Parts: sequence; C-alpha cells; structure tokens
Amino acid sequence: MSKKKKEKKNKEKDCYLNCSKVEIQRLNILKLKKRVKKNEEIIDKLKTLIEVNSIIASSLDRKKTLKSILDQTKYLMKCSKSSILLIDPETNKLKFEVLTNEEDKAILSDIRLSMGEGIAGTVWENGQSILIKDATKDVRFSKKADEKTKDTTRSLIAVPLVVNGEIIGVMEAMNKLDGTSFTNFDLEIFKTLAMQAAIGIENANLYEQAVTDGLTRLFLHRYFDKMIEVEYNKAKSFNKPLSLIIFDIDHFKKINDTYGHQAGDMILKKVASVIKENCKDNYIPCRYGGEEFTVILPETEIEEALSFGWLINKEIQKLEIPYEENIIKLTISGGISNLEKNKAKDFISLIKMADTALYYSKESGRNRISVFEKEFSIKE
Repeated sequence: MSKKKKEKKNKEKDCYLNCSKVEIQRLNILKLKKRVKKNEEIIDKLKTLIEVNSIIASSLDRKKTLKSILDQTKYLMKCSKSSILLIDPETNKLKFEVLTNEEDKAILSDIRLSMGEGIAGTVWENGQSILIKDATKDVRFSKKADEKTKDTTRSLIAVPLVVNGEIIGVMEAMNKLDGTSFTNFDLEIFKTLAMQAAIGIENANLYEQAVTDGLTRLFLHRYFDKMIEVEYNKAKSFNKPLSLIIFDIDHFKKINDTYGHQAGDMILKKVASVIKENCKDNYIPCRYGGEEFTVILPETEIEEALSFGWLINKEIQKLEIPYEENIIKLTISGGISNLEKNKAKDFISLIKMADTALYYSKESGRNRISVFEKEFSIKE
C-alpha cells in the first residue's frame, strides 16, 4: 500500500472514531438530561409533599384540607381525577367524601360500597394498596361510579387511609393524563400522600370533637358566636355578601311528648344530617339550641340563601322516620337575614333579624321560609 493511501485510510479511521466519540457523547448527554429531568421531577414531587404537610399544619377544616391534598395529588400523580372515600358510620359502607371534580360530588353522593365491593372495598377489606394498569380487565373493579359520571377508568391506584391502626377510608387516583399506566414509584408517592391525608383527617376530627355537638355533629353555639362575628367583619371589610338562616323544627315539643326523648334525639340527628349534606363547603352549620339550627352563609346573596332555605324545607318534608311502629313526618320553618338587604349595623343585629324572620314564619302558619323585612318588629 502506498504511503498516500495509508495516510488516507488512517484519516478515514480517525474521522470514524471521532464521529463515534461525538455520537457517544451526544447519547451520554441525552441520557444525562433524562436523568437530570427525572431527578428534577423527583425533587419537585418531594417539594409538593412538603407543601402538603404545610397544608395539614395550617388548617383544621377536614373538607378544605382533603380538597387541598387531592388538588396536590392531581398535580403530583398527573392524573385526571382523584377521590377520598370514608366509611359512613350510619351505613358502615364507603361513600365519596371529597373529589377533585366538584361536579362529581353530587352525581356520586348516593353511591355506597360494601367491604370487598369494587377496588376501594377490596382495599378496605384487605388493608393492602392496589395498582391496576387496566381496570376494564380487572374483575374486582366496580363500574358504579363510571356509569354515573359517564367516564372510563383505565389505570387506577387505591390505598387505605389508616388512623391509629384502623382503616377509615380509601384514597384513589384514576387515569394518567398521558395515557400511560401508574408506576410503582407513583404508588409509593401516593402512599405517602395517603398517610398525610390520614393525619389531616385525624387532626380535623380531634378539632371537630372540641367544637361540634355530640348528637348532631354540627358546630356548637359557642362556635357560631365566634364565626358569625368573624364572617360579619370579613364581609364588611371586603364588601362581600353575607346571609344567615335560623331553622326551627315545627311542633318538636309535641313530637317529644308523644314519642319520647329518644325519638326526639333521632329526629334532631336526621334534620342535622339533611342540613349538613346540603351545605356548600363554605357554609357553617350549627346547632343553635334545642330544636333550632343556624347556618352562616358567607359570600351568599339573599336569593341564593332563600333557595337554600326552601331546599332544606322540601328535603325535611320528604323524611319518613320509622320509630317503633310509627312513621314520623316533619316540617321545618326558617328565617333569613342578609347583610346588604337588611343593613345590619353589627353581627348581633344580623342574628336578631334572622330570629325575627323565623318568628314571623312560625306565626304565619309554620312550614315556611321568611326573609326579614324592615316592617318587622325586631324580636328581642
């Protein structure tokens, strides 16, 4: 081989080797970028988990805490929706307590899952987390929720919520946004979120026990006294609407005298449950005393407050409460005051106006909701 040919071949070889080195470096850089991106995602997830701890530490409102955790869950898991189901003490079945999609709450409100039923019921029964890549092929999967929401659940993670060694509910995440399945890393992150959610529930439960009525599970009168002043001042400061409604069960003394105090307690619990279940998240339902209940309605105009009052009135009329061999039916009266409409000079005036409107409803034949008018004589 001539010297020139040899030099040419060596140059081609060097060029090939250099090109190979460049390609290898390029591939290594790509791998490094992927690793850095993955590490950044992990760091981002850890930061979000720390934020969730801050949410739990800063709030004792169970619904708000859990909703915030679910919002963070949706971001962390990159999923289309997530939910928390808690064991309903009345039915001993799982019910949807909080969902990322608010519109689903009303749609799924009547769904109850028994132990062992569906993925959530299976997690409750076994106490073990479940990761499913394709729910449509899993015989344990219940289609109850999908049929109601018109959705299709594909991938799914479900983990138990445990407080003091006892399962109190199940937390779920459904469908990754990119169409892929959840991973084992996703599962570990989700387990951590569930642990934090359980802590939030426990903290809120302890707080609720301190500020709620043992019979009705509504807030105590002393809590009402505190919050009506807080909400009044907030509404005045930020020029926001504020309404107040006071309810009273019609002829409750007669019911007590006829059926006894045990029946009376049952009725108080049923009425309180109806009020609580129909309240928006920012409403504050309280037991005012005896058979009276009150609800503070922040950021609520008079028309919406009146609609809420009549909704409770209609729902109470639907109740048929079995007691021994009897069916007890009820009606309820209500009185409403509104900060803007009634020009209440302070929160005490707002209470007196609602109480006067309630008195007007009772005097006008009961089973009705009245709004305070300026021609009413304020009941002292």
